[in-house]
Amino acid sequence: MKKTHGIIGLLVIILLVLIGYAVFQSLNAQHKTATNSSTASGKTATVFFHGYGSSRNAEKSMAQYLVDQGYSNRRVNVTVKDNDQVEMGRRIQKEDKNPLILVQFDNNKNQDFTKTAAWVQTIMTNLKKQGIDQVNVVGHSMGNMAIAYYLMATADGKGDSFPVVKKQIDLAGTYNGLMSTEPESDSPLKDDGQPVNQSAYYKRLLPLREYYQKHQVQVLNIYGNSQGSGNNDTTVYNNSSKSLKYLVQSPSTYEEKLITGADGQHSKLHENKEVDAAMLAFLKK
Repeated sequence: MKKTHGIIGLLVIILLVLIGYAVFQSLNAQHKTATNSSTASGKTATVFFHGYGSSRNAEKSMAQYLVDQGYSNRRVNVTVKDNDQVEMGRRIQKEDKNPLILVQFDNNKNQDFTKTAAWVQTIMTNLKKQGIDQVNVVGHSMGNMAIAYYLMATADGKGDSFPVVKKQIDLAGTYNGLMSTEPESDSPLKDDGQPVNQSAYYKRLLPLREYYQKHQVQVLNIYGNSQGSGNNDTTVYNNSSKSLKYLVQSPSTYEEKLITGADGQHSKLHENKEVDAAMLAFLKK
């Protein structure tokens, strides 16, 4: 009889342990669900970079258009301080649809693009940690150099440290230099987009070809001609912008769009409804 009681007692203990374990697992699963409910994952963000001497104010009109059109429901300010620290206005949340990241460089006249690339790497690392797996990048003028040098710095890949760059939209790119500083910037182009006369500015960008060969990026190059036969936007010759074509190699893809008239002027491109519409269509396709 004692032996029977002992067996029954052992079975009761085993049953209680099993019930306790099941309750623990259930509570743990509920905790994980609650913890992750506000965390983004598998999202695509669009990251904007302004030009020389500018700020995120140059990005706001384009971002607002994307919100108004229902493409996104969230804008997030990111600031790179003068001391190189990166501050993010808020974390990416689960309910954020295609968040728009408006970057501001407080040191907005920095032309050490290696340093700029390091800033962008920090931004992208932070986004990756917050569940952003893919990014689109949009640059205006010198903001395109922030993108270009970031791409070159990450051409060989660094595992899962950064989001995958899916689409790139360039406005008023300065690839073969500026009208005011690079005499070669109005060089004729070969059929493949290569400048006949390449500035030192352009030659430093040639490693971009390797990046585009190793990745699949869809590139839209938008440039403006507000000067008619002058073929420039008052700051950049069209041929300088169009020389991006030579850098973009298969399997990446390249297309371009010309904006004419007064609203094709350099600083007006980021306030241009035709540009907005082209950007939205490109992001959605």
